[in-house]
Amino acid sequence: MRFSTVRYPLVIVSLLALSACGTFRDRSHDYRRAQLSEALVLPAGVSSASLDDRYVVPGIRDHQALPGEFEAPRPEQLTKNVGTAEVKIQRLDNEHWILLDGEPGQVWPRVRVFLDRAGLVLANLDNEQGILETQWRVVEEGAPQERFRFRLEHGVQTGTSEVHILVQQGSVQQPWPGQSTDPQREGQMARVLAQFLADSESQGSVSILAKRGGKSKGKIFIEGEGEERYLRLFLPYQRAWAALGLALNKAGFEIEDEAPAVNKYWLSYVAPEDREGGWLSGFFGANKAKRSRYVVEMKPVAEGESVILLNYQKGRRLGNEEREVLLKRIMGYLH
Repeated sequence: MRFSTVRYPLVIVSLLALSACGTFRDRSHDYRRAQLSEALVLPAGVSSASLDDRYVVPGIRDHQALPGEFEAPRPEQLTKNVGTAEVKIQRLDNEHWILLDGEPGQVWPRVRVFLDRAGLVLANLDNEQGILETQWRVVEEGAPQERFRFRLEHGVQTGTSEVHILVQQGSVQQPWPGQSTDPQREGQMARVLAQFLADSESQGSVSILAKRGGKSKGKIFIEGEGEERYLRLFLPYQRAWAALGLALNKAGFEIEDEAPAVNKYWLSYVAPEDREGGWLSGFFGANKAKRSRYVVEMKPVAEGESVILLNYQKGRRLGNEEREVLLKRIMGYLH
């Protein structure tokens, strides 16, 4: 116990010593304090032709200021959308699905190639619904027969697809169940198919399934105007709530509290441009003045459909520009 009581002050003193060392000064923002220096003065008789600006920015001949005051909006922060040439296996409870880049019409022929190579014989195709069903097959003697259903649909983000897998084991007379009869077998199939999709190169082929959509689709949209701006998300409630919590963490929000009973998250957030000083300043509680607190509410409006609202905590009014930036940031991480 004696060592534990002494160790923490020593750690703090060591960190203070490191922060005081000039070797570790953060120079990443020095350009902001840079000032324009005076023009170079050459001795008499020395030509300055080689020092002239080669590409001079021309002046504006006819300049007329617009009436009123304007505020230039901040550039949108970069978000890592789902996809970026990746194939991922998502899981919620016992359900697995594959998430990857490309429209369903582009993924469809690749899944068909996989079924052929895996020796799974197709029993039914539904191009409109994006469903492929295999025939019953005997895995091994004495084991129950099994068959698979693959359902392709648009992912949450535009330009992505999801492949959902349903496994049924039992007798031929049974109808398709609502969930896989063997979740472990479903996970195995998801891993094998995901590996094949990751290894295979998309040739840009489009099946007749692509005729269903036309334009690229997704399951999340930003709608409304001004203070009524919100996100509309088309997912079952349980998955939507889990996806929102994951997106908030990835987008840089700190979840202070959550209440699924009232569909709300209470958050704190520091914008990336305000996170100066690195981890050391955060360790000592810096940037508290730049930390904002929000409340996010997810309202179910229909079966498989919800809207996501963002506001300040404690009834403060959230500016339209700030709401737009933060909603788009959350939107970029939802999948």
